[in-house]
Amino acid sequence: MLVNCKQILTKADQERYAIGGFNITSLETALGIIQAAEEQKSPVILQISEKTIDYMGLEVVTSIARTLADRASVPIAVHFDHGRNFELVWRSIEIGFSSVMLDVSKMPQGERIPFVKEFALRAHQRNVTVEVEEDVIGGREDYIEGKGWKFTDPKRAAIFAKETGCDMFAVSIGNSHGKALPDETLDMKLLSEIDAAVSVPLVLHGASSTPDEKIRDAISRGVRKINIDTDLRLAVNDAIRATLKNEALYDPRDILKSSIEAVKKVVSGKIQLFGSNGKA
Repeated sequence: MLVNCKQILTKADQERYAIGGFNITSLETALGIIQAAEEQKSPVILQISEKTIDYMGLEVVTSIARTLADRASVPIAVHFDHGRNFELVWRSIEIGFSSVMLDVSKMPQGERIPFVKEFALRAHQRNVTVEVEEDVIGGREDYIEGKGWKFTDPKRAAIFAKETGCDMFAVSIGNSHGKALPDETLDMKLLSEIDAAVSVPLVLHGASSTPDEKIRDAISRGVRKINIDTDLRLAVNDAIRATLKNEALYDPRDILKSSIEAVKKVVSGKIQLFGSNGKA
């Protein structure tokens, strides 16, 4: 069933677990995510990036995500991930996304709060939830390149969340997009300070390959949405490469089917780690 993020994150916040935001890069990844969610009886967030929209087309990827969400036996949010093309983000709302993320880290600071406040008001009128990233998060993935890394200031974050009316706030505490950096260190003390100051659920980006103990610690300190993308891509690549060793296979469906199972396995593990299994 299609829901917005607020419906599932409110319960997650009350019961102190997190929900996975899993990125779609193909039909197969979407199928693997949904199948894992249903087997684990967990809500999940299907995330769609601007690069995926460029690859598949907004109407096509929306149709896939909405159809899978509507047919699912568990709550599914369809979420625009890392929106910097704000016109495209609004088009996604009009076409049927239930949640969006605004990345305003490149916008002049004085323009951010008024812009997000107005955008959130319009989105809420359509029952769509809004996640915001104000501070630059490091790493590189798709069209995102985190140069000039800036950690979140708890006081600034509290003001931002209160004045904009956003529903989720993405933290910058040393996390990075893409493959995990060898020297990545998460500032857990800062995360606790942000959680104490900010009244909306916190989001951790770049959590692929982050050690399990750090994920559990982050959840205990207020993170309620955790983004996973790179781990799914790697699982797809490994599965397809292994399958192609069987030269007797020539039907693309037989080859790609292995990637569905690989994604399902990764997502199931993340769901259990996040504690959302059985919470649908």
